[in-house]
Amino acid sequence: MGAVGNPLVRATFEAAAEHFDDPAPRFLWDHGGRRTVELVGVRPGSRVLDLCCGTGASALPAAELAGASGRVTAVDIATRALSRGRAKAARLGLRNVDFRVGDLEDPPGGPAAFDVLICAFGLYFARQPDVTLTKLWAAVAPGGALAVTTLGPRALEPAHALLLDAVAEQRPDRDLRGRMLSWERFNTPASLGEVFVAAGLPRHTVTVETLRQPVTDDDVWAVVLGSGYRVLLAGMGASEVGRLRAGLGRRLRAEGVHELVWDVLYAVARRN
Repeated sequence: MGAVGNPLVRATFEAAAEHFDDPAPRFLWDHGGRRTVELVGVRPGSRVLDLCCGTGASALPAAELAGASGRVTAVDIATRALSRGRAKAARLGLRNVDFRVGDLEDPPGGPAAFDVLICAFGLYFARQPDVTLTKLWAAVAPGGALAVTTLGPRALEPAHALLLDAVAEQRPDRDLRGRMLSWERFNTPASLGEVFVAAGLPRHTVTVETLRQPVTDDDVWAVVLGSGYRVLLAGMGASEVGRLRAGLGRRLRAEGVHELVWDVLYAVARRN
């Protein structure tokens, strides 16, 4: 069962889609999306596949660069995100991008169907990332490129640990402190590189970037609501979520948190 068939993952991102384009979460999505497109090298006429596209953070910049002679196929499991992506494309006058429901473990198109393939902030949801990456690589045409963007060792820091403390206070049975979350499966250049090598892509480059984001308590909560961190709220009622938000706010103020740090890894492989 891929990500589309995973009820928890699908429900998480259907809910998170409502907040993807809030200013605080959009900081990471927009910067990471545009930087991915820059590094992979989308050109006029490129056929692009963007998996885990969200509301278009990488698909829309790719469509702008591909131009009228190119085409972007943007795939995600969250229908709400796709609807928002279509609306954004319409406002920008971009007619060369198609937002559709799909699963990164079962990409559309056949072998060598795309000149550029992008998966930003999504490969860690694959059950077997190396197997999925091998499938994606097969869809890249000669002379094309594949880009995978992931979070690095610091994500939502220093609020990450404070959030897990607040969750554990509300749900002691859901104490995730010290446990690996999905996006931490390969959050270093070495561990991400191992996935590429296991997928048969030993020749690749990894670019590391650190982003610093000024935030308020409300901004941090918006990031929780508009990202994969939303999964921590699964099964909680409104009152419980309210107490969680209040507990997180107290911790953020006590620690004087006014900035988030995000490490981002961009891995690119090019086909001869």
